[in-house]
Amino acid sequence: MTNAPQAEITPEARMAQNIPIYVVNLDRRPDRLERIGDHLRARGVTFIRHSACDAQSADAARIDAVIAEYGPLGRLGLGDRACTVSHTEAWAAFLQTDAQFALFLEDDIYLAADLASAVMTSDWIPRGTEAVKLEKFNEGISKLLLGAQIGQTPSGRAIHPMRSRHVGGGAYILSRRGAELALSWRGKMRVPIDHFLFNDTVSPIRRALAASIIVPAMATQRAYAYNSDISGLGKAVRPKGWAKTWRKLKRGSAEINQAPRQIWQWATGQARIVEVEFAENPPK
Repeated sequence: MTNAPQAEITPEARMAQNIPIYVVNLDRRPDRLERIGDHLRARGVTFIRHSACDAQSADAARIDAVIAEYGPLGRLGLGDRACTVSHTEAWAAFLQTDAQFALFLEDDIYLAADLASAVMTSDWIPRGTEAVKLEKFNEGISKLLLGAQIGQTPSGRAIHPMRSRHVGGGAYILSRRGAELALSWRGKMRVPIDHFLFNDTVSPIRRALAASIIVPAMATQRAYAYNSDISGLGKAVRPKGWAKTWRKLKRGSAEINQAPRQIWQWATGQARIVEVEFAENPPK
């Protein structure tokens, strides 16, 4: 792990930042590091570059030691598995520090203008919340089942407990307890990192993390001049014939198992459907 250049950050800003930021970046993609580095420095924050596990060259044993090839989503692509390894290794690096929370970013993420205020203190993170999702996955608006607001960021964005899945692992905060819990599953993980953290239909720890999401979202993965490094290696392998039918049945069963709880929470007012989108600036 190496530190990215941070010359544009003043010593005062570096001292004030309470939540360290880890950026997962492949050694062979300095272009992506340059883009995210310029972006974060413009946002007034410091960061630590974490060398990613490269699906094109990593030893198979390194990947197998973290995540299985098969799971509830079917056979996983090598890119998704290597990406998951990268995140777990960044969590381990965080736990070697004294910080109580850390923000983990992928290098194609775009962050809102008020990012600095969110990482200068961790006092805004609700007690008992071990994971906070900053990212709105995909473009446009997503309708999510969320619990009542339990807090807000320093700039006034709402924090809601997640009651339905919303994937994407481009920007999220973990507490020390959350990172320790997640790492305790190293070697037993069977789904990609975003499903592991934020998809309660297949995650063994999502509820224990008490995962929450920021509304409106503070991060989004944008299409830059380059494409995803794992797109050709990455997503769950698409089976055909009976294997495809069987995978659909397994996924459907997982969704159905969550439905009674979600319907009850909605019917009793414990949760409601909320439209979530990315916003460059916080609400006024």
